[in-house]
Amino acid sequence: MPNPIWESFWSDTVNHEWWKRPAQEVLQFIDMQSVAQRPKVLDLGCGLGRHAIAFALAGFQVTATDVASTAIKHLDRWAAEVGVCVKTKICDILDDETSQPEYDIVLSYNVIYHGYREDFARAISYVHSLLKCGGVFFFTCPTRRDGKYGHGEQVAPHTFLCTKSMTPGDIHYFADEQDFEQLLEGFRTVSRHIYEGYWDNNGTQQRYSNWTVITEKTE
Repeated sequence: MPNPIWESFWSDTVNHEWWKRPAQEVLQFIDMQSVAQRPKVLDLGCGLGRHAIAFALAGFQVTATDVASTAIKHLDRWAAEVGVCVKTKICDILDDETSQPEYDIVLSYNVIYHGYREDFARAISYVHSLLKCGGVFFFTCPTRRDGKYGHGEQVAPHTFLCTKSMTPGDIHYFADEQDFEQLLEGFRTVSRHIYEGYWDNNGTQQRYSNWTVITEKTE
């Protein structure tokens, strides 16, 4: 069903310039992958499609999903403009009926932590069901050193209804190492890094602290 928070966010073109720039770590990840060995990619929670487009331009077969119809329509137009094929679908990441192990790579950038810990766990389990054995899952989520941690209404352990974010009213779960040990069963960790710095949140410098995790499905 439509999510008014994200429909409103992506409908405001002020938000487009930054969110059309692919993250450098994703571009580096794409450069490390082989189209011949891992051709099928799912961008889960694609937003405007910056990473779906980057994968498609590199020659991968890309499917992209997002809960916001506004974002998917933007991606459809963008793909046509640059002359690439991206299969798109409007759906929540936990409501899609697809559950076949058909993908070689699943990317979920700044997505699966939106919700409670059980939603985070369900998303990881769902990705496991989508990946072929040996497939790679690349995802990000905030650490407990992030500037948004502890702000807003605490609705569950390490879970906040955020007010210091670009999408007020959005629930964020903040993960730690123990979460990964418990929730990444059936995956082998390839790399796990923390990227930190500051960003301009409506004129205020706010600290960001994000996990970037790359795992491989083992069973």
